[in-house]
Amino acid sequence: MPLVFIIILASLFSLIFIAGPDLFLPATILSPLAGALIIWLSPKASHSIHRVGALIFTFISFILSLMLWAHFDLAAVSFQQIFALQVSWKGTIWLSCPFGIDGFSLWMIILTTALFPMCVICSWNTLWLCSQEFMVILLILESMLLCVWSVLDLIAFYVFYESVLIPMFLLIAIAGSRDRKIKAAYQLVLYTLFGSLLFLPCLLFIYTQYGTTNLELLYQANISYDRQLVLWWGFWFAFAVKIPMVPLHLWLPEAHVEASTAGSVILAGVLLKLGGYGFLRLCLPLLPEACQYYSQFIFILSLIALMYTALITLRQVDLKKIIAYSSVAHMSLVMLSLFSLNDLSYTASMFFMLSHGIISPALFLCVGFLYDRYHTKLLKYLGGASYTMPIFSTFFFFFTLGNMGLPLWPSFIAEFLCLTGLFAYHSWTAIIACFGMILSAAYSLWAYARVVHGLPKPYSITNMCDLCRREVFTLIPLVIISIWLGIKPGLVLDSLEVSSLLWQQLTDVRGL
Repeated sequence: MPLVFIIILASLFSLIFIAGPDLFLPATILSPLAGALIIWLSPKASHSIHRVGALIFTFISFILSLMLWAHFDLAAVSFQQIFALQVSWKGTIWLSCPFGIDGFSLWMIILTTALFPMCVICSWNTLWLCSQEFMVILLILESMLLCVWSVLDLIAFYVFYESVLIPMFLLIAIAGSRDRKIKAAYQLVLYTLFGSLLFLPCLLFIYTQYGTTNLELLYQANISYDRQLVLWWGFWFAFAVKIPMVPLHLWLPEAHVEASTAGSVILAGVLLKLGGYGFLRLCLPLLPEACQYYSQFIFILSLIALMYTALITLRQVDLKKIIAYSSVAHMSLVMLSLFSLNDLSYTASMFFMLSHGIISPALFLCVGFLYDRYHTKLLKYLGGASYTMPIFSTFFFFFTLGNMGLPLWPSFIAEFLCLTGLFAYHSWTAIIACFGMILSAAYSLWAYARVVHGLPKPYSITNMCDLCRREVFTLIPLVIISIWLGIKPGLVLDSLEVSSLLWQQLTDVRGL
């Protein structure tokens, strides 16, 4: 099997470099699928092959995503790396599904491909009984997510958007941490399916009225004002469940608590961004007048969510629930920024989702490493980690500061840009949002103090070891990326500005 891996890898890289940049995007999407197929065909008892194979193919996908970034043209205000998946029969094209990227989808692809190798590494010494199934599901999920970020067809977007549920359900149900994992997995599926009940009829209506599902063509369509007001609710329900917005958020804390460390990393780092991406990719360009009409509704709901989740987080005793509710609060600020409907707010919301996709998974990794030692996530059983786990305490402190949004962290820049764009639209809304950000510092510091400071619990002193090299190597890339984005965010903001200009051209809502 090692020889087979080497041959396949050499063949893949040879084909990609011979064909040139045009193959980078399809190769990025298909690499995890190729890995899933090879792992599935490998012997079931070969656990090392499953883990090493998954790590290799996720890393290949990450390298290819960096090549996409290297060939991204900042001067082109349009979709790039466009290719079409076509199915034809006797000279007739039966199916054509276009793919392409802009600045935001590029960085979501890079974020996705960067997090999945960490998911493999953090699951290295667990799940011995089902390592083959777990790695196959993980790789299939990665490929589906990459399709969501790059597909430019309305129906295909819906298919991939909903298909993500299947591997995510299996990840929670198979690799969850407690007996309630099946219930949490069903909650995830049922909430999302409920949110999509109106979404598919809206998409079919658009297709019947305009005769195409190609997004580039639909962006030029002029949907009437009355139709926009009705269609908007179908889009909102589908994306509000995923982001998630209050009161459609109840599935998220349970899913995080029951999921494995890898599952929580994917949920926080990637899955929550599907809702925001849907608003940016579909709702704002296709229904700009409806977005402006319902912006006050979004502001009220997001402000309630921001204050409610910040206050309820102070009452939580489960460390994973604290981070989960903080994610809801942060995504509420993203929604406030998105519906400010200006250039700065678009760029700010995209950068906020990226920064959250780094900080929040890092916190869940820390909690997972803590759970491997304590076998609990309840704060009353934790404490004194600075005595027994100084390396862990340093990492946890670093990412806690990032979650608070302090200067030199990307979350500070993201929050500052979001609030600046919000002030330009509605100053009182921005002032209230500032209070929610202050509360985020309160619950972040409170959780950190309960875990790190105080005296060690009696049963935590014996047989308690600090982070191993594998765990340290998992967290170090996130530290480097956080510092890099916090000090030099322009490398990301320049490409995000391409997406912002593209969507602003399509919507032009300020003149309405």
